[in-house]
Amino acid sequence: MHPWLRDAGKEFLHSVVFRDGFMWRLPVHCRGVALTFDDGPDPDYTPALLDLLARENIRATFFLVGSNVKKHPGIAHRLVSEGHAIGGHTYDHREIVGLTPVELESEMSRCRQAIREATGVDSMLFRPPRGKVNMASIRGVCRLGYCLVHWTKTYSDYLNDGADRLVERMQKDPVRPRDIALLHDHNSDTLDALARMIPQWRRQEIEFERL
Repeated sequence: MHPWLRDAGKEFLHSVVFRDGFMWRLPVHCRGVALTFDDGPDPDYTPALLDLLARENIRATFFLVGSNVKKHPGIAHRLVSEGHAIGGHTYDHREIVGLTPVELESEMSRCRQAIREATGVDSMLFRPPRGKVNMASIRGVCRLGYCLVHWTKTYSDYLNDGADRLVERMQKDPVRPRDIALLHDHNSDTLDALARMIPQWRRQEIEFERL
C-alpha cells in the first residue's frame, strides 16, 4: 500500500470513524514527538533504555505485554515511577485480528490487570501486536473502552540488522512534530541507535511527549 493511502486511511479512522478510540498521531496543538516502545518489559534492555531516557530527560510511552509484566513487575513499576506513560499490548502478544470477542476481552483485561497490580496505573491505552487490525477488531477494542494507538513512523528495529542500518532508516525518514514513533525495548540495536539519534534530534530542537 502506498504510504499516502495508508496515512489517509488512518486519518479517516481517527477523525471520522473512531474519534475517541483510534490515535495515530499527536493532536494538532502538539509540536513534539512521542517515542513509544512495544513488547516489554525486557529484563536486559528496558532498564538500559530507562537509564538512557533519564540521562536525556525524555519521557516516553511503553506498551507492555501482560505476561512480561507478571515476570518483571519491578521494571514495570520503575517505568511509572520515572514518569513514563504505559499502555497494554495484550497478555500473550496475540494478534487481535481473528480473536473472538471473548478472547479479545480476556487478552485485554488480563494485561490491564497485570499492569494495575504492578504499577497502580489503570491504563486504557492499547497497541495491537504487530499493528495488525481490521474494522471488526478496532470496534471490539473501542467497545471495551480502550483507545487504540497506532503510529506515523516505524523503523523496523525488530529486524536486529544492526544499529547502523537502523540509524540510516531513522535519518532517511526523520521524525517530525506530531509523530508517534514505534520502537521496541528488547534489543541492543534500538539502544545504540537512540544514543546516536537523540543528540541529533536535540540539535534540531525536537521535543518529546508522552501519550
